[in-house]
Amino acid sequence: LNTTDTILKHLPFGMVIVGRDKTIRSVNQASLDVMGLKTDQDLIGKVCHSSICPAEECNCPVLDLGQAVDSSERTVLDKDGRIVPVMKSVIQINLENEDVLLEAFVDISKLKEAEKALMVSEKKFRSIFESFQDLFFRCDLNGVFEVISPSVKPLAGYEEDELIGKSVLETFNAGSDRDELMAALLDTGKITNYELKLKKKDGNVVIVSLNAQIVNNESGRPVAVEGVMRDVTVLKQHEEDLKSLNQELELAIARANAMAAEAEVANAAKSEFLANMSHEIRTPMNGVIGMTGLLLDTDLTDEQRKYAGVVRTSGESLLDLINDILDFSKIEAGKLELEILDFDLRTTLEDISEVLAVKAHEKDLELTFLVAPEVPSLLRGDPGRLRQIMVNLVGNAIKFTHTGEVVVTAHLEKERQNDAFVRFSVKDTGIGIPADRRAVLFSPFTQVDGSTTRKYGGTGLGLSISKQLAELMGGRIGVESREGEGTTFWFTAVLEKQSDMQTNPVISAAGLEGVKVLTVDDNETNRLLVSTLLHSWGCRCEEAVDGISALKKLGDGCTRGDPFRIALIDMQMPKMDGEELGRRIKADPALCETILIMMTSLGKRGDARRLENIGFAAYLSKPLRQTHLHDCLALALGLQQNKKNDATGPAIITRHTLSEAQKRRVRILLAEDNTTNQDVALSILNKLGYRADAVANGKEALSALGSLPYDLVLMDCQMPEMDGYEATRKIRQGVDDRINCSVPVIAMTAHAMKGDREKCFEAGMNDYIPKPVDPQVIAETLERWLVAPDDTGDAKSPANEVDPDDLKTDLSDAELFDRKILIDRLMGDEDLADTVISGFLDDMPKQIAVLKEFVGKGQSAQAGSQGHKIKGAAGNIGSPALQEVAHAMEKAGKAGDMNQLNDLMPRLENRFRDLKKAMEIKQ
Repeated sequence: LNTTDTILKHLPFGMVIVGRDKTIRSVNQASLDVMGLKTDQDLIGKVCHSSICPAEECNCPVLDLGQAVDSSERTVLDKDGRIVPVMKSVIQINLENEDVLLEAFVDISKLKEAEKALMVSEKKFRSIFESFQDLFFRCDLNGVFEVISPSVKPLAGYEEDELIGKSVLETFNAGSDRDELMAALLDTGKITNYELKLKKKDGNVVIVSLNAQIVNNESGRPVAVEGVMRDVTVLKQHEEDLKSLNQELELAIARANAMAAEAEVANAAKSEFLANMSHEIRTPMNGVIGMTGLLLDTDLTDEQRKYAGVVRTSGESLLDLINDILDFSKIEAGKLELEILDFDLRTTLEDISEVLAVKAHEKDLELTFLVAPEVPSLLRGDPGRLRQIMVNLVGNAIKFTHTGEVVVTAHLEKERQNDAFVRFSVKDTGIGIPADRRAVLFSPFTQVDGSTTRKYGGTGLGLSISKQLAELMGGRIGVESREGEGTTFWFTAVLEKQSDMQTNPVISAAGLEGVKVLTVDDNETNRLLVSTLLHSWGCRCEEAVDGISALKKLGDGCTRGDPFRIALIDMQMPKMDGEELGRRIKADPALCETILIMMTSLGKRGDARRLENIGFAAYLSKPLRQTHLHDCLALALGLQQNKKNDATGPAIITRHTLSEAQKRRVRILLAEDNTTNQDVALSILNKLGYRADAVANGKEALSALGSLPYDLVLMDCQMPEMDGYEATRKIRQGVDDRINCSVPVIAMTAHAMKGDREKCFEAGMNDYIPKPVDPQVIAETLERWLVAPDDTGDAKSPANEVDPDDLKTDLSDAELFDRKILIDRLMGDEDLADTVISGFLDDMPKQIAVLKEFVGKGQSAQAGSQGHKIKGAAGNIGSPALQEVAHAMEKAGKAGDMNQLNDLMPRLENRFRDLKKAMEIKQ
């Protein structure tokens, strides 16, 4: 037994020797490992079924010697009594003269677990296999089915066992080529989305998409094909339907494109028509309005003045109507766009207030504009469209208000780093709007009173246009009203902040800090406006509602030793008007040093002289402009000091005085190489009240800007050494730290071809004045950029382009030289006209000689440039005939057409000779 134990010890499987009494005689290490035991002491001598075998499964029978039990799955117990599955064999042997049972076993726990997992996997796979929507199959290389999924039933109507062992194509074939299919499959080892027709069991044919691949054995030899079939019959039908739909859609798109092209042509024609109509209507209307204005400035009888006033008012109303219709047409066509410009909000609103003040005061209405201090002034947006909304809303408020006031306010609704959300309100004390009419107010062609006998006029377009404009500005518009009590229209706008603005860039209050001011006005809103401005400038201010309380406050101030330096007095007040209050103040020795400034709703001729005689230092019209009020206070304080040293004293301050004082502070630089053009431009600027210096080219302009802080530059575009475009680019690039790179630069050029205006703006210029220059255009442009820079406007275009073949030979005297054009340009100065003509006649032969030299040398580009100079001088002097030929030579030079230049040169010389004669005759 000892020898046996030694042998058993090294066996790799469990081995137990059991005596016939079923006690354990010997156990090897492998058995202990299976049962989780460390030594055999727990087993030797113990009954087998109590230690190794579960009682109900004890398989230790008495066997014949040498008889073996077939191997079978049995169980043994581990040390914790858990059952361990084993593969067990039992044999009876005689060992050392004793019959014993030899039991051998192997732990099959892991095998059983693997079998269990396999069964689960197979069950899961079978479930998936049976749930396939698509048909899975496996066949040999001859196409005979070996495996097929149950989904064959819904796809083809067959059961699985009906197809196993049968050929794919023999069973399903409905016209597919087996050789083609196998060739495609063998070529790449797989096929994708191969379509074939499949005949179902019932004979119907469906289209299937086949995805299959070759299966190789371990040696890499092809042995089978596996694949999936999917019924795509419905999909193919959908594709056909979609294809048909796409064809219909393509036809529809083609028709739509054709219609769009027709609509585009129609829109272009409509736009062109509107533009032409705008020009054709505005031209005579401007003539009517302008000439009526001139007529009203002449001596007329009361009846004539009344008739002329009606004509002008009617013309302005008709022009407003035309503008509304054109704007509405642009909105309907989606062509209305906003300009984004730098502007001063407060200045813009003050301009509007001046425009509307006359209408308000004709009805004895108080018109007040109040901008909250927190609203930024320097903004970017479309001031022209903002003005349009405001004029419409305020105009309506005035029209529907018979007594009381119209108050316009601007508040900051919210603010972001780069934007300001501003809310504008127009509140009136008018007739109000019925509740049932408010919902349609902003619809086009709608009036509050739509009857044929309506009292108030209007197209019904203004509010609709205002709504569209407010929405274009990123805002909204609305109305609040009570019938018989008044109306408040409001709108919002999102406006960009100018990048270099201050937190609240109001007018500088230098010189006004601590000045004590009394505001006397019976209107609470007006007092609030003035007090708000005075506080923002650092003044100490108080209010009085009438003359009596004003005198008391003035007297109390003197008694306390803290008198008021200035009194701002309203003209129209109950009981004691402004004139009477002024007389009483000046008649009182204790109060007579108070500076008096009159505020009046509508000035009349003779007011200024009468008020000056009373002792008023200044006279301002309502609604007050912030700039005018500030400058007036500062100037009045300065003049009071001067008056102590000068017994004569200055004249009374008016808005015209302030305007002229502002102009005198402005310094303008003119860059122009043509001496005639210099004389004309400098003369116009002088007549307008501005100071200006002249330089001959862009290089000199840069030098001048580096020496003096000019407020504006009038820049010719074509000059020697450095042209206006290059000079402007250098200004904007900041090539010299001494130069203000944001100084307004206004192009003043004879270029009027399409694209020239855009070229100026691309170079960095702010505005555009065409030559020959019009004094009115210069005045309006300077007003925009020096007084209220809130719009670029549209420069007028010069004469149409000239075709050299169309040059006239038979010219009238006016075409050769129109002295009236020159006189008008020089604002009626006959002596200056003679000086300019003399300079022109002296300079032009030199210019023509230079041009002739360029033509003789074949230098077409230089000739074109010289033609441009002569064209500008001819236009300014009033010679359309010379300007016409010079323009033709400019064009020929740009085109490099030397034949044309040679042909035109003698014509230019002849026209100058004729012009010279005409000038000498008219002198």
